[in-house]
Amino acid sequence: MLPGDVTGVHHHPGPEAIHTLTGEARMETAAGKFVGRPGGPPIIVPAGVPHRLSITGTEERRSLALVLHDSSQPWVIRTHEHRWSPKGLCGDG
Repeated sequence: MLPGDVTGVHHHPGPEAIHTLTGEARMETAAGKFVGRPGGPPIIVPAGVPHRLSITGTEERRSLALVLHDSSQPWVIRTHEHRWSPKGLCGDG
């Protein structure tokens, strides 16, 4: 993903872990903002938590992402029916 890219609000049926290899990513949830940078801690989002990912910084973001979920469920669920809306904490609002 490139700087300025933003995902829609979504969630996963299992936990998501993102290890940032290059660039910078910011994840907003109802609990606040989490920043992923090379060499830093992973961003971990529990199952069912709505979130939005924003790519910040100046270089392409590359990462290793893992979503653990039951194979009978879709890996990502995009919906407008969340009770949560981003507040723009990542500079994308």
